[in-house]
Amino acid sequence: MNEMSPNAIIVKDLLRPDRIIETHISYVFIKDEYVYKMKKAVNYGFLDFTLSQYRRSYCYLEKELNERFSKGVYLDLLKVVRKNKGFDIVPIENTLPTVEYLVKMRRLDDKDFFSTKLKNGEINVEKGFNIGRQIAILFKNIKTDYATAKENGSYEIVKKNCEENFDQTSKYVGKFISESDYQFIKNTTMKFLNENKQLFERRLENGYVIDGHGDLRAEHVYFDGDDIGLIDCIEFNKRFRYNDVVSDFVFLCMETDYMGYVDISDSLLSGFLSLYDDEDSKRLINFYKCYRAFVRFKVGCFMLDGKDESWGLYGEKLAEVKRMADLSLSYAVNMFDTKSLIFYGMIASGKSKNGKFFANKYAAKYLNSDVVRKEIAGVKPTDRVFDGYNEGLYSEEMTKKVYQTLADLANKSLNNYRMVVVDGSFGKKRYLNEFLGIFRGEPIKVKFTAPDEVIYQRLDKRFEKESVSDGRPEIYEKQKKEFEDIGADLTVVTIGEPEQNAYDIMSELKARYEK
Repeated sequence: MNEMSPNAIIVKDLLRPDRIIETHISYVFIKDEYVYKMKKAVNYGFLDFTLSQYRRSYCYLEKELNERFSKGVYLDLLKVVRKNKGFDIVPIENTLPTVEYLVKMRRLDDKDFFSTKLKNGEINVEKGFNIGRQIAILFKNIKTDYATAKENGSYEIVKKNCEENFDQTSKYVGKFISESDYQFIKNTTMKFLNENKQLFERRLENGYVIDGHGDLRAEHVYFDGDDIGLIDCIEFNKRFRYNDVVSDFVFLCMETDYMGYVDISDSLLSGFLSLYDDEDSKRLINFYKCYRAFVRFKVGCFMLDGKDESWGLYGEKLAEVKRMADLSLSYAVNMFDTKSLIFYGMIASGKSKNGKFFANKYAAKYLNSDVVRKEIAGVKPTDRVFDGYNEGLYSEEMTKKVYQTLADLANKSLNNYRMVVVDGSFGKKRYLNEFLGIFRGEPIKVKFTAPDEVIYQRLDKRFEKESVSDGRPEIYEKQKKEFEDIGADLTVVTIGEPEQNAYDIMSELKARYEK
């Protein structure tokens, strides 16, 4: 934590909290059954808490706005006052000289937050769908004045917000994000805005711009029995709170991507789209995911500004900022059309290791032919199967089913506007045809290869650890004789690190977009 402000120290000494959480705009003091939130006296341009009366007004507004989404959580407004020779915490109406203002909240159990349940494996795709649908219902019930929505959520405001994000982060280029990635995200965002003005205007006219939440993060969603509640909506800036419903909701999907749960993220989106099932909403998914990831990138940069490794949270925040830059780039690449990639090559070529790495880095759906093959057969993915080449589990008939199933699964990802990586040997051109006969996208084919000596070393090592692959040297030798190349758009020789390979593949995607 940074060095605390004098007023925060006073509050800490009065409350003696169990825990203190610091954000870029507030201190949160957690004690017993309650939480006390104090706003920092900061001015970031998009918010101004510098004056005491500003902080007081925003405390009132915070309680009022959040009560729309939660029941019995925002309890009271308090203030810290000078009393005799010390300080005290009293109701906000008290007339003693004010030091600071506080919002008092009921302390929610950590286990009831969506973020906690997600990490604990308590959220499956069915629950994810229900969460998405419940939040969509909350948004449907919000009454929004059209004139205020137009003033704070019009196309011009969306464009201004994006331009502001890029202006405020330009000084971090080369430090927290590469020049190439920054320019690609910026240029793609502005192109989308310039080419889709009528789309944004339709959204406003048709009531999709609402006085919403504005900061729908995983830790801001909680369970109240079977119901869903939301806390910590944005009170300090109307143009951050008045959003298209897609912008408001996909922040949560982006957060879930950030945590590495793309299947749950897609189930949330499916639940949301069960109520907002229109083409315009779908067209905006990756635009607003990109926007939200870049906002998180910006906030992280603000937190890191002027700090170094001596700050205890430096490493954690730096990793978060770089992750948000990667996500923003991925969503930008998929903004106009959702990309699909086939990672193919012979066994032990490195396609699976690189496929997993790429999919994790850029929040893509990863589909593995070996896993699908064993799931079809009812075999545990890591169980060894010693069937011969083109026999048993690896027969022509089974392989045909595998590629058809991969295509079906890949289509589901495209339905959620999720980039997909399909990892399979595709050792015969007819396997590609089986796949393309069902798949609705136009995949980019990335071939993975390595020298023979590297292949044999990898095959030997596979028997020293768990693996979903049943590849063996004798299988490789037979495969090599019959392998039919399906025609690569990009070839990767896997003697380097997956990080560099992922960079090269993403560079190819960016270059294709820019042509």
